[in-house]
Amino acid sequence: MIQLEKCGKNKLKRFFDRQLEQWPDVKTRFQKLAVVQVRDINCGTNTVKVQFNPARMVSTGARIDKQSLGKRPCFLCEKNRPEAQISKFIDGQFELLINPFPILPMHFTIPAHRHQPQHIYENYGEIHRILTEFDNIIVFYNGPKCGASAPDHLHFQGGTSGILPLQTSWQRLSANAETIVAISDEEYITAIRDFICPAFCIHSRTEKSDVTLFRMLYAVLPKLENDTEPMMNIVSWRTGGDFISVVFPRRKHRPACYDAVSGAQLLVSPGAIDMGGLLILPREEDYFRITPETIQQIYDEVSITFEDQEIIGQRLKDNFSLSGLRQMEKPFSRQPLVTVGIVSGNELHLMLNKPYMAKGKTVSGAQTVSYSEGGILWNGNHYRELTFQPQATDASFTLDDVTIGIDFHWERKETQTFPGTLRLVVDGERILAINELPVEKYLESVISSEMRATSSSELLKAHAIISRSWLLAQMLKRRSEDDETRDHFSFVRRDDELIRWYDHEDHTLFDVCADDHCQRYQGITKAASSHVAEAVRTTRGQVLMSEGEICDARFSKCCGGVSEEYQFCWEDTPKPYLIAVRDADERAVPNLQNEKNALRWIRSEPTAFCNTQDKEVLLQVLNDYDQETADFYRWHVHYTQEELSTLIQQKTKMDFGCIVDLIPLKRGKSGRISRLKIVGTKRSFIIGKELEIRRILSETHLYSSAFVVEKSHFETGIPQQFDIHGAGWGHGVGLCQIGAAVMGADGYRYDEILLHYYRGATINKLYK
Repeated sequence: MIQLEKCGKNKLKRFFDRQLEQWPDVKTRFQKLAVVQVRDINCGTNTVKVQFNPARMVSTGARIDKQSLGKRPCFLCEKNRPEAQISKFIDGQFELLINPFPILPMHFTIPAHRHQPQHIYENYGEIHRILTEFDNIIVFYNGPKCGASAPDHLHFQGGTSGILPLQTSWQRLSANAETIVAISDEEYITAIRDFICPAFCIHSRTEKSDVTLFRMLYAVLPKLENDTEPMMNIVSWRTGGDFISVVFPRRKHRPACYDAVSGAQLLVSPGAIDMGGLLILPREEDYFRITPETIQQIYDEVSITFEDQEIIGQRLKDNFSLSGLRQMEKPFSRQPLVTVGIVSGNELHLMLNKPYMAKGKTVSGAQTVSYSEGGILWNGNHYRELTFQPQATDASFTLDDVTIGIDFHWERKETQTFPGTLRLVVDGERILAINELPVEKYLESVISSEMRATSSSELLKAHAIISRSWLLAQMLKRRSEDDETRDHFSFVRRDDELIRWYDHEDHTLFDVCADDHCQRYQGITKAASSHVAEAVRTTRGQVLMSEGEICDARFSKCCGGVSEEYQFCWEDTPKPYLIAVRDADERAVPNLQNEKNALRWIRSEPTAFCNTQDKEVLLQVLNDYDQETADFYRWHVHYTQEELSTLIQQKTKMDFGCIVDLIPLKRGKSGRISRLKIVGTKRSFIIGKELEIRRILSETHLYSSAFVVEKSHFETGIPQQFDIHGAGWGHGVGLCQIGAAVMGADGYRYDEILLHYYRGATINKLYK
C-alpha cells in the first residue's frame, strides 16, 4: 500500500485524481457511475431518487452476522487493503480512502486506523472535525445494523455534497422543522417532519456544542436489547460556519421485501444515503418495477414512526429541562470562549503575525479582505465566512483602523493586536472581524485596558470579578434569547415622547464588542502586566451571584457620590444587587429624586470615595485618553441659545425653534435624569433614558445625566445662555471605578469593595 504523508489539508480532488490514476478498476467504476440510470419518483411532497447501481451488490448483499464477519478478513484494516489503494491521514485516528464501489461522484471511506467496532457515541465529534477540514463534502454514518457493511471496523463515509434530496429540499424541510431544544440561538435540535421519514437535525457551530447536542439526543433514542447502540443513520454537511447533522432513528435493518421470495423480492438495504432520499438498487429488475407505494412502505418499515418521534422529542425536552435547572445553578462548569466584535468595514487590512490556517492553507503576513457581491473577497475567491485559526498558542493578528471610544469625545483609530482566532463574517454590506478567545485571556486585556497596572491588587481583583460576572451574564442572556426576543435597542415611542435605552442586545453576531459600549478590549496591543495577570489568575472563575444567578455587574467611571439603580438606565426590571449606594462609608442616600435636593447636591461637592484629585489614585483607573477628561466628579458645560437649539435639532431631526427650557420629569436615585422634557417655541418633546439624554445634549456624550440647568440672559422671555452643572461620569450603576480605586488605596479588601457596591450579592467560583 502506498502511504501519503500526514498532510490533512491537501485538496481532496488532488488525492481523488491521484488514486484513480493508480487504480484502473476503480477508475472504471467511477466512470460507469457517471452514466448509471437514475430516476425521480414522487412520494407525496417528497422526491426520491432511485439509482440502478450493480456495483453496490457487494454492500447491499453483505452478510453482517457475527459468524460471517469472523470468516472474512476486514477489508478496512491496512494489512488487508489492495496494494493500489492509497490513504491519507485526517488525524491520528482516522484515514481517508477512496470507496471502490461508489454511489457518489466522489466517494470516500473514512476508517479508524485501529480495528474497533462500529460505535458512534464516543466518535461522533469526528464528523465535526472532518467537516472542519473538508467543508465541501457530506459525511455519513451507518450504524452496525443500519447499512454498515463492515460493522466490525469503525468508519464513516464521505462524498459529493448537494446531491441527496435531503439537501436539495433542505430549505423547505428546515423551515417547517420544530425546534425541540436549544442551547443558543445558533445551536439546537429540531424535528424534521416533512421528509419521507422522521428525522432529527442537530444544528451547531462548535464541536463541543455538536457533541453535547448529539449525546442529549442519543440518550433518548430507543435501543433494542443486546444492541450496542440505538439504530441510526447520520448525514452531515456544512454551510459556512453552520454544521448540520440529520439523524435518522431506525427500528429495523432491512425491509421485509429484502428476504421475500419470488417476484415479491426487492433487494434494498437502506443506509444513510438511502435514508437521505437516494435509494440504491443493485438489480435492474428492481429499478424498473419499484413504485411510489413500495418506496414509502420501505421507509415506513425501517424508520421510527412519527408517533415515536413525538415521544423522543418529549423525552428530549424533559431531559433538557432537568439539565437546564442544573445549568441555572452552575451555568459554566469550564472556562468558556468569548466572541468579541472588533471592527467592521468594506475593506479590512490585517497582519497575521504567526502562521494561521484558513480554508485549508497555512497563511501568515499581510492580508486584505473586502466586501464583494454579498461575500468576503480574499485572494481572488469569495467566501460567506472566513476563519483564521492560530497554529501556535502565542499566535496573534493585527488589525488597522480599529475605532475606540465610538461617539465619545476621545474617539480615535488605532492599530491593535489580538490573540486567538479571527473570524470574518458579512454584516450588511460590510465585513465584521470577530475575535474568539478564552474568557480569562480576554479579562487580562479588559482590565489592562480599563485601568493601569499600577492599580492596587485589591482593586484589580475586584475588577476581574465584576468584568467576569458581567461578561458571563451577558453571554448567558444572549444564548437564552431567540431572534424574536432580541432587539437591537429598546424604546417607547409616542407622538410627544421617545424613551430609548441601549444595551448588549445591540450585538447579535458576537457576545460583546471591544469598545466602551461593553468593556474596553484592546487585545495584546498593550501587554498585560504581571499584576493584572495575577489578579485574574487569583480570582479565576469567581463571579458575583444573587438569587442563584450571575450578577449583571455594571460599572462606570464615577458615580458622583451616589450610585444609580439599574431600572433608571435600562429596562424597568430592578435588580436587587444594583441599588443606590452612598459612595462614602455607610452614610444614608439622600433623596435626589426631589428637585430641590438634586439641585443642592449637584451644586455642592459632598464627601465621597470618588471625590478625589489624588493623581496616583486616578492613574490607577484612567488611561492616557481618559485623563483628557477633567472635573469628572462635578462638571460644567456652557451653551448659547444658537448652539443648543442647533445641536438638539441635529440630534433629534426635529425643529424646536428656540429652546425655552429643559425640564427634568423623572430622576433616578443618584439624581440622574431618566425623562427630560425639551420645551421650544415650536414644539415640546420628552426624551429618555439617561444615555439618550446625554447624546442629544452633546456632540458626543454629556458626562452623565445627573445635572441641573441654569438659564440666563433672557430676551423676550427666551434664555440666550444655558449652563449645565453635572455630577459623575457615566451611568453610575454598580461599581464606581474611581471610588473603588480610592477604597483599594485605603486598604479595603476586594470582597469589601465588591459588597459595598453590590449589596446582598455573594462571591462564588464557577470553574477552576
